Amino acid sequence: MQKFRRTKYGLMVTSAAFVALGLTTGMTSYKSVDVVVDGRVLTEGTYAGETVAQFLTQEGIHITDYDLVEPARATLLQNGMKIVVKKAKHVSFRNGGNAAISMHTLANTVKGFLQQANVHLDRNDKLNVSLDAKIESGMNITITKLQTIVKTRKESIPYVVERRSSSQYSVGNDVVARAGVNGLMQITMRNNYVNGKLVHTRQSKKVIQRPINEIIDVGTAPQAPVMSRSDASLVANQVLTVVATAYSNPGGYTATGAPAGYGDVAVDPSVIPLGTKLYIPGYGFAVANDTGSAIQGYRIDLCFNSVTQAIDFGRQMVHVYILGQSS
Repeated sequence: MQKFRRTKYGLMVTSAAFVALGLTTGMTSYKSVDVVVDGRVLTEGTYAGETVAQFLTQEGIHITDYDLVEPARATLLQNGMKIVVKKAKHVSFRNGGNAAISMHTLANTVKGFLQQANVHLDRNDKLNVSLDAKIESGMNITITKLQTIVKTRKESIPYVVERRSSSQYSVGNDVVARAGVNGLMQITMRNNYVNGKLVHTRQSKKVIQRPINEIIDVGTAPQAPVMSRSDASLVANQVLTVVATAYSNPGGYTATGAPAGYGDVAVDPSVIPLGTKLYIPGYGFAVANDTGSAIQGYRIDLCFNSVTQAIDFGRQMVHVYILGQSS
């Protein structure tokens, strides 16, 4: 503790010197006070009889509402008192896509600051400084939010139709030797976001089930099948072997706009044109005047008058005699 202070007027005896010399000053009793600001001792001793806040102001120690002062600022000075001041530091904080905000903190480290601000880091969050970094005034603390969202979907893989010549069958008599089956593919999309904004997309594909190609034997042997009925003789222009299923649509309409009923057949128009007259053994004479999303390639769907009849027919391999276009 200094007892003398040198000024431009010479040596000045301090209050501490008066006490050391046993002199009286006529002021309030001397109080020994230690002041520590951020760990540094700045001054000791006073004759003031004020509160802690008044004493700090008198000593030129500026404090703000954010600073920590112990004991409390309104506490009256006591002899032997130790006043500890911890200055709050100003930082700029930005959390994800939010705007940066100005904050004051008494924390010593970035980790302590986040805890005091009740901010929890997610597993994929990226911090621009170390958690152990010491807080400095003017520091910028930024959390970047990284997120990956994975979405999957499944798509059908169309089968391929293979046609091969066969002398086992007559010309125009195409036989489905093996029905085709569509495959299945899983498509995975990985979308990467930074602060809620999409920045990158990666797509990957995985075949879950490979398609099975359809094999059709195309007849090459000459033959002209003849069909007859009581009122006319009908010559088949072509004979196809196809997979036939059945349906019932009471009160419904075909793709050509006609009421659906027995004798209407759903076809793939690229194989059997709409309006073609047909004969199917076991079903009878019919007309190709309907279509269906599942009727592709060498497949047909026969219309029955009741669901029971359609169920009884089930799924069969049948011959289809192409008789010609309806007039």
